[in-house]
Amino acid sequence: MSLKDFFIIGRGTRVVLTITLSVTVIAVVFALLYYRSVNRSEDPRIAEARDFISEYDRVSGRINSYSFFFLLDSADNIFRSLPDYKNSFETGVIFNNRCSGMLLMALYDTTVAEREKSTLLDLSMNYCDSAISVYNSWMREWGGLSEGEISSRLTEFMSSEDDAFNGRNFNNILRRRIKNIETAQLETPRRLSVSYSNKATIFRHYLKPDSAMVYYRKALSAWGDNRTARSNLSVLMGGDPIKPKLIESLFPPDRNKE
Repeated sequence: MSLKDFFIIGRGTRVVLTITLSVTVIAVVFALLYYRSVNRSEDPRIAEARDFISEYDRVSGRINSYSFFFLLDSADNIFRSLPDYKNSFETGVIFNNRCSGMLLMALYDTTVAEREKSTLLDLSMNYCDSAISVYNSWMREWGGLSEGEISSRLTEFMSSEDDAFNGRNFNNILRRRIKNIETAQLETPRRLSVSYSNKATIFRHYLKPDSAMVYYRKALSAWGDNRTARSNLSVLMGGDPIKPKLIESLFPPDRNKE
């Protein structure tokens, strides 16, 4: 058998390859069109704010993430310039991101003096309290609304006559905003739980374990699958850290069902 025999493709193989290639091309084209459609349906008034937050998310988790707070400040300025966003859950996300950045620096930056750590913990607590206030306020106002009620309330602020929507399908943008709020109705209790966990951690480092336990319990009340809160509460009560079971690690529960 010569070498060229290895490269001879039978008719059946060619058919399979053609079908596979066609399916792949169709899938890629569909994905491109779908995500283009999603992006085009997002509110253009806050597109830049979303970009700022996405850019911050890429660097968050580092000890020096506080040096990128200008991204959060820029996003916050955009949200607060719009009546329908200035008290939205998105501003709570910004507050909590600031809290986490300060908390990371206070706990893990070895170049920070002890006195400065106390100041950082205080700043982190202030941001945490602001996030909790925003989340609770937003849930009271939007948490129990139906799709129709959300739509009715949004149309008080959003109009197809607004120049910001020129060249866009306003109905698609409105539907997308309604969907984002419906998602936030499920997600905000989890975000609130994370803020309660942060507050409990700050209390631990204030050497106030009783207050820490109160807020770890609040965190679990808001989102029962908050493993960080569950593990830390166990330690505060004299137990061991709780590690997720293997099946939980492989298949974490759907947080939207909480």
